[in-house]
Amino acid sequence: MTSRARPRLSGLGRNPAAPDAVLARLAAHRAGRHGMTLRPGRPADAVAEALLTHGGHDAAAHLHGERISPATRRRIAEQPDPALRDACADFVRHSVDRGVRTGIDALEAAYGRARAELVRAPDPKLRAAVARAWCDRPLGVQAGLLTDPDPRVRAAAAERERPAVPAELEDRCLADPAVRTHVARHAPLTSARFAHVEHPRFPATRRRAPVRRGAVSCRGGSSPVRMVT
Repeated sequence: MTSRARPRLSGLGRNPAAPDAVLARLAAHRAGRHGMTLRPGRPADAVAEALLTHGGHDAAAHLHGERISPATRRRIAEQPDPALRDACADFVRHSVDRGVRTGIDALEAAYGRARAELVRAPDPKLRAAVARAWCDRPLGVQAGLLTDPDPRVRAAAAERERPAVPAELEDRCLADPAVRTHVARHAPLTSARFAHVEHPRFPATRRRAPVRRGAVSCRGGSSPVRMVT
């Protein structure tokens, strides 16, 4: 997204061909810093230093992980201002609180705990964030998330096709309003299961009605429905 106030400065900040000397000067401008935070790759140490000098904790929140060199990482860790030292962690925690997706490595760094511990955190918002971010979690962890007492966690665990829903939990998940829509996209639907995935505002009699092949869809075309019997 380009800054509407100063689109040229923002665009220059995003330009991958912009020299480091230009970027270091551009860091003094808010629109320029905005564009620079969207650049792929690792900024030069001099550019990162300029961002910290002019952008404060807002810029520091974007300088983390593989985006910065070890020297810049030490520079941030040695900052006397805690707002600068903890900018990235605070940003990640704020994202968790708002339900914004973030990476699993960022979660581990922000909370100082391994993903296997974070998935059992007391805060359901954090458990949901881990469910969205830890894509290669074991099926045992997936089963625990799908049976979590908080519906937000269960919904987050079912958003993706992988990891899959364990077969023994498919019926339970299709009966769960928090996850049935996600699970129905991937789980095989038998005639006994089909009633669980109809629109919840349809009358009960219509939810139980048999489904025929070649039923006319809302767009006027033919929409055959397959069921595994």
